[in-house]
Amino acid sequence: MVPQRERLLAWSLCLPALSLVAAASLQGFHFFNEIPRPRGPHLEQTVPTTVAGWKSRNVPLGQSELLTNEAEKVLNYDEVLNRVFTKGSETFGVYVAYWSAGKMPARLVASHTPDRCWTGNGWHCLAMKFRQSELFEGRLLQPAEWRVFESPSGGDQTYVLYWQLVEGRAYDYGGQFNAVPNPVIWWKDAMQQVAMGSREQYFIRLTSNQPVEKIWSDPGISEIVRRLEGLGLLANRPGSGGDL
Repeated sequence: MVPQRERLLAWSLCLPALSLVAAASLQGFHFFNEIPRPRGPHLEQTVPTTVAGWKSRNVPLGQSELLTNEAEKVLNYDEVLNRVFTKGSETFGVYVAYWSAGKMPARLVASHTPDRCWTGNGWHCLAMKFRQSELFEGRLLQPAEWRVFESPSGGDQTYVLYWQLVEGRAYDYGGQFNAVPNPVIWWKDAMQQVAMGSREQYFIRLTSNQPVEKIWSDPGISEIVRRLEGLGLLANRPGSGGDL
């Protein structure tokens, strides 16, 4: 006969395992049964093609058509825009990806940040700030991830601000360089997906060869940032209270 203490120990080990299986099953149910609800193309209308004093061009995600196709398969977005503006020696890059509700779990989108993808391609992070409060024209933006990266060849530096917005709220990466996901936040995301399914998301990344906050004071670039505010960058927009 199994002693009472051993039975209790067995149940204490089994219950968490059963919970994991149940959560995984429900998560899989949501993932395969959610129906994406795309908004239709809107990023091209959000980010202007031309602004005063700057030249622009759209840039593919990969260095070749094959890499671009692979990136599209992995990211599984509904819509993406990657545009670079230049004026003399100054550059300003705008990358925006959009996922409708039911398309992608937040934790999978969170696994494709510059911290992981750029460093995986040989870039080096020279400086970082987490959940950085940014002011634009006197308005507080949602907390941003702030980075300075050096190119694989060395010497060239790129300043980066990026946000992942989930239903209008800034995603919290846990206050760390997120090349490796925070396990607590990963598990929290899995539980939220079980309860609510995958939610609407934007990933917005601004890059420049000088501090982004310096270059966005330019009148032409300011117009771009104002447009991006409409996607959820403002901290005081309806639905933007709190973090995920």
